Amino acid sequence: MDSILLIEDRPGLRQVYAEFLRNLGYMVVEAGSVEDAHKAMAVREFSLVLTDYMLPGANGMDFLKQLKERDPDYLVILMTAFGEIKLAVEATRAGAFDFLEKPIDLDHLKIVIERALEHRRLRRKDTFHEAQSVTESEEIIGQAPALKAALAMAKKVAPSDANCLLLGESGVGKELFAKYIHGNSRRAVGALVSINCAAIPGELIESELFGHEKGAFTGAVGKKAGLIEMADGGTLFLDEIGEMPLSLQPKLLRVIQAKEFRRVGGSRTLKSDIRVVAATNRDLKTGTREGWFREDLYYRLAVFPIDIPPLRDRRGDLPLLISAILRQARFGHADISPKLLAQLQAYHWPGNVRELKNLLERAIILSQGQPLDVNHFPANLFDSAENVGLRFHLDLNRSFKDNLSRLEGQLERTMIELLLKEESGHRERVARRFGVSVKTLYNRIKALGIQC
Repeated sequence: MDSILLIEDRPGLRQVYAEFLRNLGYMVVEAGSVEDAHKAMAVREFSLVLTDYMLPGANGMDFLKQLKERDPDYLVILMTAFGEIKLAVEATRAGAFDFLEKPIDLDHLKIVIERALEHRRLRRKDTFHEAQSVTESEEIIGQAPALKAALAMAKKVAPSDANCLLLGESGVGKELFAKYIHGNSRRAVGALVSINCAAIPGELIESELFGHEKGAFTGAVGKKAGLIEMADGGTLFLDEIGEMPLSLQPKLLRVIQAKEFRRVGGSRTLKSDIRVVAATNRDLKTGTREGWFREDLYYRLAVFPIDIPPLRDRRGDLPLLISAILRQARFGHADISPKLLAQLQAYHWPGNVRELKNLLERAIILSQGQPLDVNHFPANLFDSAENVGLRFHLDLNRSFKDNLSRLEGQLERTMIELLLKEESGHRERVARRFGVSVKTLYNRIKALGIQC
């Protein structure tokens, strides 16, 4: 809910404005003087300040300048009984969003406030790379049953305010699903603010998420709003949530539960009305047992889990994906030969759709405008699991039992290597697929001298 600080020294007028704004759905805090306004702002942040020009203790212009020194992004609307063009120009130059002449037309006030808050939302979108209207490059492409099931789940949850947990390997398109959920929600007019928890050092991620006050730490030369604050009224997408430091998880839990937080080095409790969509390629349930992920946070995030399938489980979608990627690249040959398609479908795609896109973009550059063929792809790309199996060889000078023992060792090594590659080195998933404990897998990797 957007919040408005209303500053008017005449109680009767202040009551009229406040009641009107509350009926429009805004949270309104009233102040009768600049001193009262400063006290209110010491407790919380406001979406917009609506202030009279003539106030006890200071005029509205002085107060406007004080606000802008404190935070240049403050939205301020000035009201005055002195409808002078000079005052309006001065207020605009000082940073006021608008200047209204008394007596205030309430319908006009409604329009000006809506325009100011929309300006605030659009400014935040430009700053933080929020979701745009869905274009071809952002479509979720595929007809595989597992993908359609995931998309159906996303459609169901999008209109609600439920937190979502997107599950899947790196490169499957979790961010695309986050954009889809945000874009089809009531929060689509707000910001979609994203952060990759694995890409930011642990000592910096708190400041990025929660913001900081001036002097909070060495180098904090000014106040900074965090991503949680910027996502107010919209969606916060936490990618790779499994990498979030354990020390920060209670603070995130408070944001989800109470919609409130404090900046680093700050004492004020701030509010932010956000929906959280998180994504991970790790097993958070295992994390709760092993102690690196809080169980209460897990259950808050996993209100609505969505499993996104890896590309190897929907190889039939490859023709659609390839055509879409080639069209987006404006490549002259949108189709590939059946032979090349068959070889691409035989590949196990450990990097999923992201890997497919990167390889196709590389192939387009190498092709120099010619139809794509095998030579435009890395030489070892088509060294699939099926081909690896052909490396096993018999030694006819040894007994059957000796050969069987050797083949078992080769098979074990090869299978572990392939699983490590497919699972991007995540030993928990490899152990589960291999059918052993993580400790046993670790011992076998060490015994076989597998580099990972």
